[in-house]
Amino acid sequence: MSTNPELQALYTVLYQIRVVNYVTVSCAACLVYDVLTNLDKEVHFIWRYYRNMDDAHISWRRRLRRMLVQVLFIFGRYYAILYLIGYFAAMAYLCPCKGFYYHSALAGQILYTMLVNIILVMRLNVLYQVIHGIEGLPKYQSFLATVVILEFMAEMSISILAARWIRGRVVEPPPGIPWPGCFLSQSPSDSLTIPGWIIAILIATTLFGLTLHLLFSSMRWRLRRFKDFTISNIKEEIRSIQPTTLMLIKDGVLFYIPMVVMLVASVVVMSRVHHSFFTDITVPFLMALYSFCSARFIIHTRETIGQPPASNKSKK
Repeated sequence: MSTNPELQALYTVLYQIRVVNYVTVSCAACLVYDVLTNLDKEVHFIWRYYRNMDDAHISWRRRLRRMLVQVLFIFGRYYAILYLIGYFAAMAYLCPCKGFYYHSALAGQILYTMLVNIILVMRLNVLYQVIHGIEGLPKYQSFLATVVILEFMAEMSISILAARWIRGRVVEPPPGIPWPGCFLSQSPSDSLTIPGWIIAILIATTLFGLTLHLLFSSMRWRLRRFKDFTISNIKEEIRSIQPTTLMLIKDGVLFYIPMVVMLVASVVVMSRVHHSFFTDITVPFLMALYSFCSARFIIHTRETIGQPPASNKSKK
């Protein structure tokens, strides 16, 4: 029995929308679960962190920095949940599809990429001061700020081009047929999707490489020659790493590896199979990952800084 190709294509698109909905709900549920299970740390290290401190002699710059950290945490922690709920509502029910695609292009992943990069830059700034002090700090800060700003400008330009391309290709449901979700009459070309992902991979690799470089520069370099790679020397090298440095490295690996694996896989798939379905299904995973890591970046930093030094623990 032959099937109408257009009808079969519609069935395929509706099935893909349902899969995207399942993934979106799962990611949102995981984020809500993560918020509830870590609420005690959030209250202690975010909402009550400055409660017992004397604010009388704090400069306005430090107050502004505190407010910035609070805003970054709130946005990183809760915006993804609201975004994914809206993403699910747009895919599951009738909605202004053009507005949905504009919002996804200009207020979705690009904002989280900028957010996480700002947090990573702030942590690199702290790590640099822990290892090298203030010597060369202004140049280092200028370099980090330039990297983040250039990435944001590049991704914003790509997002604007994508929004303009989407304008005339949104498929609205026919009158009287309330099908769920939104989709396009034509899949986006590689030039609208892959460049943004490649830029994100390059910037994440650059920031992760800077973190590893600071780690190596903080070591005592017992491992200068091949014969120095003994178990005792490796253990001593690990013990010499400061807790703040070790925390920054662990969090960097926690974020970098899954994000790069996901983006590289997306680039490979999109370069071989041209379909917006893979873009739609990647968005919830990336938003959940950005939210998960951005909150931990801030909480882990304050948790580590608030711990007493190892020497004090040994005395007790």
